[in-house]
This record gives sequence, C-alpha cells and structure tokens, in this order.
Amino acid sequence: TNESTHQIVRVMSYKSNTTSNRDALFGNSSKAKSGPKHKRVNKTNRDDLFGGIDKGNEGTNNSRKFSNFGSKPLSSASSTMKTLPSPENASRGYSRETKSIILPTVSGAAKMKKLKEAEDFRDKATKAMERGIFTRPDPVMAGNYYKRAADAYGLCGENRLERLHRVASADCQMGTGSYSAAATEYTKAGALVKNAKEELQRKRKEGWKFYSDAAKAWEEANEQGKAANCRVLSALAWTWEDDSRILEKQALTSLEEAVEAHVPDVLNIYSRFRQTGVSKYADSTHSFAPSKETLVLAKEALNKTPYAHESVQEVVHTLVHFEDYQSALYACGAASAMLECDGVSTMTLSRNYVMETILALSTGDPVMAERQFLDRHVQKTHYLTSRECALAEDLFRAILNRDPNALEEARSPAGSNKNALASLHVCVRDLVQALRVNGVAKRNISPKLTVPTVSKPIYNCQVEDGNTEEGVSSPKDYENVDLDSEKLADELGVMVDLDDIDVGNDDSDDDIDLR
Repeated sequence: TNESTHQIVRVMSYKSNTTSNRDALFGNSSKAKSGPKHKRVNKTNRDDLFGGIDKGNEGTNNSRKFSNFGSKPLSSASSTMKTLPSPENASRGYSRETKSIILPTVSGAAKMKKLKEAEDFRDKATKAMERGIFTRPDPVMAGNYYKRAADAYGLCGENRLERLHRVASADCQMGTGSYSAAATEYTKAGALVKNAKEELQRKRKEGWKFYSDAAKAWEEANEQGKAANCRVLSALAWTWEDDSRILEKQALTSLEEAVEAHVPDVLNIYSRFRQTGVSKYADSTHSFAPSKETLVLAKEALNKTPYAHESVQEVVHTLVHFEDYQSALYACGAASAMLECDGVSTMTLSRNYVMETILALSTGDPVMAERQFLDRHVQKTHYLTSRECALAEDLFRAILNRDPNALEEARSPAGSNKNALASLHVCVRDLVQALRVNGVAKRNISPKLTVPTVSKPIYNCQVEDGNTEEGVSSPKDYENVDLDSEKLADELGVMVDLDDIDVGNDDSDDDIDLR
C-alpha cells in the first residue's frame, strides 16, 4: 500500500512539474547551449510549448502556471479577447468576391539580390529555348524558369516584368500541353494588368487578351466551366474604370458572348433580347423551333459547375449599371436556366425570378412580366411562398393597373416588401425605384457630358462599294468619328429636360397610355 501511494504521488508530481515535462521532452536547458544545431534549437521549442523558465524559481513545481503557457505570458483576460473575431470581421458565408492577396515585397539589398536571381532565371530560360547541334528547345524547362523569374519579380514589386514573364511561361506551357498551368499563368497576368499603371485603353485590351487566352487554355483542358468564367472576366475587362452610363459595343458583344458560353441561346427563354452577334447553336434553316440534336448538344454544353450562376449575375449587374436592360434580361434568363437545371436552388432562384420581373418592367412590357410570372415562376412551389414572389406580383400589378400609390407602397423601403428588397443587389434596388407606371424605367442621364473630339466628320464615311453616302457610318471608322461636342451636349440636355419636365400633378397622366 505504501509503495502504491508513493507511485501515485510521484505521477502527480510529474504532471504538475513543468520543468520535468520540459526536460523529459527536450532535455536539460543548460545542456542545450552547446552541441549540434538541431540540439540547440530545443530551448526554443521548449519555450514555445511550456514557456520560459523563471531563473528565480527554476526547479520548483510552480515555476509557471499552466494557464500562461506560451512564449509570452498573457497579462490579463482582455488580451485573450483581442484574438477573437469581432462581429464585423466574422465569416459571412460563401462569397464569390475574392480579395487580392498582397504578397510581401522586398527592398534594399534584398531587392537587388532578388532581381539578380530573376535575371539568372530569365537567362536560363532563354538558354533552354536555344537550338544547338546536339540540343533542341526545351519548353518545359523554359516555362519553369520563366515562372520562377516572374515570382522573383513579383516579390520586387515589378508589375510589368512579372506580367511579361508569366505570359512567356504560359506560352511555353501551351506548347507542351500543360493547359491548366498555362491558364493559371494567363489569369495571373490578367489580374496584374488591372493594377498596372498604364494607359487605360491598353490595360483593357491586354486584360481582355490574357483572360481570353486563359479561356482557350481551359477549353483545351476540357474545363468548360472555368473557361466560361474566364470569358466573363475578359468581357468585364472592357469596363475597367468606366464611370459612364454608355456601354461600348465591343464590351456589350463580349458580355453577351460570355453569357452564351454559360448557357446556349436555345435554352434561354429571353434569347430574343440579345442585341449583338449570332448564337453558335442557331439553326441554318432559320426555323423557330431548334432540332432535337441541337437541344441535346446545348444541354451538354450548359455550365453545371457549382456557383457558376454568380458569374452570369455579375454580368447582369454590370448591364443594369450601364442601363442596358434588354441585354440584362437576356443574361438574367441564362442565370435562371442554370439555377433551374441544378434542381436544388430555391432562394437564389427566387431572387433571380424577381430580377426577371423587374427587368421586364424596366423595358416597358408589364404584360410579358405577368405572363412569365404565371407560366414559369409560380410553377415552382417554393417561389409561391417566398417574399420575392409577393414583391414581383405587387410591382407588375401596380404598373398594369397604373396605380402610382400601389407602386410606391410596393417598393417602399419601410413597407411590407422591405426584406425582399434588401436581399437584392444595390443596382437592382435602384432600378426598382426608377420604375414608372406609364413607361420604361427612368434613365439616369446627366446633361453635363464630356464628349471627345476627333478628326473625321460623322457624315462623311465610306461604304463597302467605296462611295460616300451621307448618314451612313462605317464600323471601321467608329473610333475616328468627329462629334460636335457642344451640339451633342445641347441635344442630350434637351432630352434630359424633356424627361424631367414637370407637367403638373403626376396623377393626371396616369390614365393616359404613353406607349
């Protein structure tokens, strides 16, 4: 009995003595000052796990309390609370928007060393691509060296050099069939262009080019979902730093092509609202109903990757910002087709349905909004009980009945539909406030516009046969047209004045159909 009691006391003493634990795991700290390097680091490991030893209390059982283990003792309980996430910094769930990772940069002597290292990698890559009597180009090795050089330039903060070497690495990877690695490098180069300090038009063109090359690489790797996402990024490159309300034709064409990369037009209920280009799945016989073979091929090409609809919804928000409501309705129909195909989306599909109704009303067609609501939307059981369904019905009923009071009540931020409005994107909420009972949504056009002046006159353009025809503009001379800025500003000012003119009481013209 005495022997067992002695063993229990010895075990308890071993557990409560941090010095014994420390020495048992890492050895005596006094012996760690000499010897090999891997043994000298024991003191650091020991202090990280059990805390430093108080020289005045070394060898005692209570040299350090268990609650204060660590390299630095905590002074109070408040220091522990600082490490906890605050409510505003807590996780808010999945979000497609990703913050760019800011890599650390070096300076001084370390920067010069990294630049020299990058130059060495570049020289090795150049040498690897040389052809000799007994050697031939090695794009695999060259692509690796170009990538390492780009990483080194990135640490030095050299945006342009990093971008050029990433593109060179991607080109080498494409030649060897490493399409995924090439697409990754092209995507990184496109992200670098957006933050580059260069001419805006050049940035847009290079961003579109790099993201388009990334999309082609993903298509070669049979990654259609990632390819479609890169198509969206390449189209959005044309809208970088664009604060105007007029969308360029090239940007609109790229956006609509990116939408079809996700959903073929034969599966989009609003494909007739596409304004540029021709669908790849268009029937050569010009028949209204697509063939069965075309539908099967389109369903196979439909993007079914998770969260793929968010790229299309980003296109919708961009088009709504530029007040191109018909193309926005076309993109919104594509997003609905993707969400209907997965069979599991409920809340996201409901919000997309109400966006369809809002965009249909903004184009001045409440009849189409009501028909799609009855024929498609309410056929989903979950949509009938959603708050988005109530908002959509209140909006198109108020416009069909030409009741301005009901419209104001339906879109009031403090009304019964406030929760449904809060779940929409901010640009869609602004569009709801712009709806009117007597026509299309009111456009936000400022009379103070700055119009650039260039060299050629607008009514002196060459047509295809070489003759000059008045009133016909050639697409090739689109950027070289001479616009009279003062005259055009005056015309836009008149348009805005007519749009904002006050004709008296708003209730007086609600009974007149201005369409």
